[in-house]
Amino acid sequence: MRTSFLNIVKTSGKLHKLGCEIIQHKKNVKHITDNYIIERAFAEQEKRIQMFIKEINKQNEDWRKSQHSIDEYWTGLS
Repeated sequence: MRTSFLNIVKTSGKLHKLGCEIIQHKKNVKHITDNYIIERAFAEQEKRIQMFIKEINKQNEDWRKSQHSIDEYWTGLS
């Protein structure tokens, strides 16, 4: 299935947001002293990382299949 360029860009935005959440995690747990809360936070972080890996691989595959979905009207002739 071919994916439109707009969908690829939207997915990139979602991946950017998820990546920022992953990066922000260190700041969020830096001052937590309760081990139970820290363990839950790291479990959630692992889920985010796995989701990021899955989604980035899916997006790369979509892009590989749909590289020609960019309209030349917007980009000009190459």
